[in-house]
Amino acid sequence: MKLRPGEAAVLIIRRSDTEPSSHFVAVRKSESSFDIGSNDFLIHNAQETLYEIPGGMEPYTALEEAISIMHSIEL
Repeated sequence: MKLRPGEAAVLIIRRSDTEPSSHFVAVRKSESSFDIGSNDFLIHNAQETLYEIPGGMEPYTALEEAISIMHSIEL
């Protein structure tokens, strides 16, 4: 997968609100912009899921798989 100009790939790791051992891991692609005033990237609402593991999987295994997806992105 190749990012087009203005696109960003984002790795999301989120711990469950109710069960601390449960994690959500995803890699998503979205249009983005850069706010010069705050030095912050702004991710637009429309997102394309490239990889996703719902809560309940061992977080480090899920993270390793998500990182391999990130490595497949052509820069």
